[in-house]
Amino acid sequence: MNVKDITDAHLSLQLFQGYNEADTTIFAEFVNQDAKPQSGFVVDFLGCRIRASSLWKEAKALDGTLLGVPVPADFHAEAIEWIGLLKAVRSAVGQYVAMELGAGFGPWSVAGGVAARLRGIRNIRLCAVEGDSQHFRYLRQHFADNGFDPDRHALFEAAVGVRAGVAQWPVIEDSLASEEWGCRPLQAPEDYTGRHFQSTKQVTLVPMLDLVVTEPVWDLIHIDVQGDEVDICRSCIDELSARVRRIVVGTHSRKIDGDFLDLMWRAGWVLEHEKPVKFTFIPNSPTLDAMTTLDGTQVWRNQRLLHEGDYLTSFSQEITSAIHEFRVKAGGAYSIDILVKNTGTQPWFGRARTAPVNASYRWLNSEGAVLPIEGKRALLNRPVLAPGESDALKLEVIAPPHPGSYTLMVSMVQEGVEWFYRQGAKPLALLVDAE
Repeated sequence: MNVKDITDAHLSLQLFQGYNEADTTIFAEFVNQDAKPQSGFVVDFLGCRIRASSLWKEAKALDGTLLGVPVPADFHAEAIEWIGLLKAVRSAVGQYVAMELGAGFGPWSVAGGVAARLRGIRNIRLCAVEGDSQHFRYLRQHFADNGFDPDRHALFEAAVGVRAGVAQWPVIEDSLASEEWGCRPLQAPEDYTGRHFQSTKQVTLVPMLDLVVTEPVWDLIHIDVQGDEVDICRSCIDELSARVRRIVVGTHSRKIDGDFLDLMWRAGWVLEHEKPVKFTFIPNSPTLDAMTTLDGTQVWRNQRLLHEGDYLTSFSQEITSAIHEFRVKAGGAYSIDILVKNTGTQPWFGRARTAPVNASYRWLNSEGAVLPIEGKRALLNRPVLAPGESDALKLEVIAPPHPGSYTLMVSMVQEGVEWFYRQGAKPLALLVDAE
């Protein structure tokens, strides 16, 4: 099986993608042009190296392959999950702090660390929790293979629970460990699919709350714990809302889909992307989870924390004014009343400490060239301008120093990121004669 075979196999799953074409532009910001294929590894578009010996049979066939951008998917995840990860990295300011629960070999903790390193971030702190002993060895090796000393990050051979304690964990033969990735603590003699295991081991249960409070702010928590996602997050929802900027969660039944939506919505989080579980109804199935044929994914943004430094991907605006042209004295100062409307899909945060959205202007000369003058900023009157909302602003304008015919081009700008007009948004254009 090659890369094309795996990608084609995912096409039939894309009836509901959970993202749109504009969302996929984020991948271009992270492609590592220096990434090279390497024998013994699968290398992804970030340059992250995944040891082939730790992968399942079909993925082992990709040994020595350099993967492209994972749209609609790569060998282990669909694009929706990658988009959530890269958004978290792009929003990181000065440091990148992330946790992966049910980590397996650590694909998301390490990929996020590699992506942050590509953006020049050096203060990277990662936490990963995995209950299977062999998978935990894969996890440590994966960290080391990508330049992260496993002893300098918080890696736990444990399971995540609501309360501290111990649980029974299925023991998988080492020779089969790379084929079995869906284990969870046992609540009965059999697992959620009805399987019995010849042997089990005790595994430590680490409370979710104890993990969350170890950092003041998390850029991302990635959760894939095979069924306990709702319970562990409900147990510390207030701390999640106070400390975590984004959550990417894998869901394992339609009930978990709905329960997690209800939990996060009631806590005031914003659902950025979602793709529900795909399942086949099986009469007399032991659990709903056992009917699942494809896990779901939800990407949540904490609007309490993510307005600071969160880069926009939707640069859409509508700016109007009662005037269309006017005369000024060269170098004179004037004020203009404008009405700005957020016609995009993301809120504008106007008074954040980093990367706020303001209104401003540029001057064009009679030949249409932009003058090397950046205008004064007009701040939004509200901290947040949601999609569809408008705000009336007074823009202070200083005319060009020399007489002539000009165009005053008014546009929103996300400071330190981009002018909206340079991303294709239509600016307000006023004809001006300077005397």
